[in-house]
Amino acid sequence: MIQSNDRSKDLEDVGVLFHALIRYVEINEEERDQSLVAAGYANLLALAEEAATEVAMQHQDEGDDWDGCVWLELLEKVDEGSLAEALMATEDPNVPEVVQEWLSRIE
Repeated sequence: MIQSNDRSKDLEDVGVLFHALIRYVEINEEERDQSLVAAGYANLLALAEEAATEVAMQHQDEGDDWDGCVWLELLEKVDEGSLAEALMATEDPNVPEVVQEWLSRIE
């Protein structure tokens, strides 16, 4: 998706989102009272994989003006309103619903 804006995820999508989730957990470790090890690398990777799939399936095409940097910049954010924040808001997120709500705010 980052590379082509089509309706399929690619490894870049998963990798960027996985990295964002790691950074989000690290930045908010004290506030969340959860370390990166406690969150689990495998759990974060699975969450990134599922979320990247949902973003690819649910996003709206941007047409001829689309630039791959758009998705890269959106997926790598870790601040308020980011997908990483939304995914980490609950212990067991409903990923399709979280992605739908996040996309509705950015599109």
